[in-house]
Amino acid sequence: MKKRRDMPSRSDISENVDQKNSEMDDKEIDLDKIATDVETVRQTLESLDLGGTSECADELETAFDDTESVTIEEFEKEDENLEQIQEETHEYEGEVGDHRDSSESDLGKISDASAQIDTKETTNELIKAKEAAIRDIEFLADQIDRAREAREKSDEAQQELQRRIQSDN
Repeated sequence: MKKRRDMPSRSDISENVDQKNSEMDDKEIDLDKIATDVETVRQTLESLDLGGTSECADELETAFDDTESVTIEEFEKEDENLEQIQEETHEYEGEVGDHRDSSESDLGKISDASAQIDTKETTNELIKAKEAAIRDIEFLADQIDRAREAREKSDEAQQELQRRIQSDN
């Protein structure tokens, strides 16, 4: 029997997908807070009377412009971090897909072997192997779907947050 390569367990795969989903959710929350800060800074500047001296008005406008710039820089940094997590998730989807492809290949080989077996007892035992491969394929497909759906949801949220900070620029 061949030695198993360093194959991840189902729990490892599920935990990795959960972790990436959680990381994307956390970054979305961070980006939402920063986008809200940008909106607050913009709204506050717009609401100012600037009825004091011209020097004060200039200083306030400069301070608010600088505040907005710093906040947008922070948003862009966190946005890049989210994109990195999304890319890692996408790559992991591919890795899990490779495992699913391998399981599908194994299922085909088991099916081919079953067709060549004459004894009922042996065929019955191979059915158990087929069922195990099918369960694995279904599990891996589910994990790929979970990761893809979370990544797509994250991407949509990211785009909406980007629109929020760009709306007044």
